[in-house]
Amino acid sequence: MTTSRHRFIFFLLVMLAIAGNAMQATDSLWNREFACAQDIIDTYTTAKKSISKKEKELHILNACNYVWYSGEYMFKCRGKNEDITRLPKHAIEIELDNETVAGFMTEHNAGRFADHYFTLQAMKRGCSFDESRDGVEMTVFFPIRSLNANDYIKLNKVFAYKNDALHTAFLKRLSHLLPNSGCNKELLEILPLIKNNVAESKLKSKVISQYDIFTSIMPGAQASDVTFKDKDEKRYSIGDFKGRVIVIDVWATWCSSCLKNMPKFMELIKEFENNKEVVFFTVSTDSDELKAKWLAAINKHNMGSMLNLTPDRSATTQFEEKYLVSSVPRYIVIDKEGKIVSAFAPKPGSGLKEMIIDSL
Repeated sequence: MTTSRHRFIFFLLVMLAIAGNAMQATDSLWNREFACAQDIIDTYTTAKKSISKKEKELHILNACNYVWYSGEYMFKCRGKNEDITRLPKHAIEIELDNETVAGFMTEHNAGRFADHYFTLQAMKRGCSFDESRDGVEMTVFFPIRSLNANDYIKLNKVFAYKNDALHTAFLKRLSHLLPNSGCNKELLEILPLIKNNVAESKLKSKVISQYDIFTSIMPGAQASDVTFKDKDEKRYSIGDFKGRVIVIDVWATWCSSCLKNMPKFMELIKEFENNKEVVFFTVSTDSDELKAKWLAAINKHNMGSMLNLTPDRSATTQFEEKYLVSSVPRYIVIDKEGKIVSAFAPKPGSGLKEMIIDSL
């Protein structure tokens, strides 16, 4: 009996040693820099062949390494190298709440790993790199783009998984996204997942609170009938323009980006000058004390041919409060029935014209 037990223990130790050696061998294959996509593919294939079919955990770790280094390579070259199109073919589907995967993600970077994984999966479905990369996080590495179907698929899956590190990473992204891009129907559909699947925290409470705030100006909501005034103190309100598509450029004299975009906004006005179903105007967030500076900026930048307004600061509810204006430039489109098309519309030259046409 003792001899049999000793043999079993010896066999178990041998198997553990083999598994440990296999893991070390696999790690040594991955622990280096990769110069091209084919190098990553070859490493994944070599490691895969060296692992027994019974060692499922090692196969999962190998797949995780493939996702990680493929993503690191794609994002390092910012999706510009042609060979990245070879990488999605070898990317398998993995469960991000699997214990082995979750451990790998925590050891590296959960949000970044998810970016790599979902980018590969979207490219595998035939999407371009730019369509596939994350649009939720605002980063200096890529131009900001509107959220697309891939982003909503990603967010739904992220919050459906039971993975605390992943939840935290994407709650942080949402906490920046909502104030800068607002809420829409697709984002609102994710809220129940956040409420039901995410552990309680200050960050979770903050994001839920932001949802409550920004649903008031989401597409389809009734536009608040706030009051404005022009340089001669003549008053206007949103209601005055009912029956027409309203396009608002929200700006400030100190905002260089606002002034940079203004010529394109004026070009857009020129394109629709014979269409009485559309009305354009600017709203400056400058205080009343800066009226002289506001008028000087209008004159300097040849803006006098269009309707330039400021919020009526004598009113009890201000434009900035109702439309949650915390930064500029902002573009707002309201339809003929007084419903918000977008309180975070694209800038001129990046989709605003198309949104106006769709609203007519």
